[in-house]
Amino acid sequence: MCFSATASFTISAALLPIGGWCINKAWQSDRHYLPLAAFPLAFGIQQAIEGIVWLGIDAHNSAMLTAAATGFIFFSHGFWLVWTPFMAWMLETRSRFRRLWQIMTLLGMLLAAYFLVPLAFNPDWLTVTVQERLAYKLQDLTSSPILEALGRLLYISTIVAPLLLVNQSAVQGLGWLVLGALVIVARYFSAASISVWCYFAAVASLYVGYLFYQDIAEERSLPAEEG
Repeated sequence: MCFSATASFTISAALLPIGGWCINKAWQSDRHYLPLAAFPLAFGIQQAIEGIVWLGIDAHNSAMLTAAATGFIFFSHGFWLVWTPFMAWMLETRSRFRRLWQIMTLLGMLLAAYFLVPLAFNPDWLTVTVQERLAYKLQDLTSSPILEALGRLLYISTIVAPLLLVNQSAVQGLGWLVLGALVIVARYFSAASISVWCYFAAVASLYVGYLFYQDIAEERSLPAEEG
């Protein structure tokens, strides 16, 4: 995580097998739950990558650091922006909200492209500093205060809203955990908000394992169409 390679690799080692187990459970019962089941696995991969970021810093290996930091940003500023509303889209049974999650999935794709496409051509725009914790900064993309504020609002909304508003109360529990983590990060870890929030969200994704242990994939109701 943002504190040490050991912490990142430890939570990764816990999440990877749980994620594989959840995916298997969803595959065998209700495949609409596959995007949700993938949460622990994806967070496990992301945290392993951040562990490599720490190794690159400790070894003064700029190539390792750049590659790993880019991989971390791929998840934080790309994958989750698309995957979270897509997960809600797959689980939603209300037609109006299904359309909303479709739109938000498209919005997530546009935001991901905004962050990642320039970075693909300008890898030096991404810098990582250690301020007791890891702080990632994308140069030139958030240089305008207005764009930074708007981007932050869209980023948070695209990830948090689907978790809180999807009509699966168990999944909403995960949303409250992620939102609570965001509040704590904003209050105490603002200098390294992305790294710390992703770590707390990774810990929260252990809850997904609990949901599948409770056979959540067998409880989805049939689609309820609205006018």
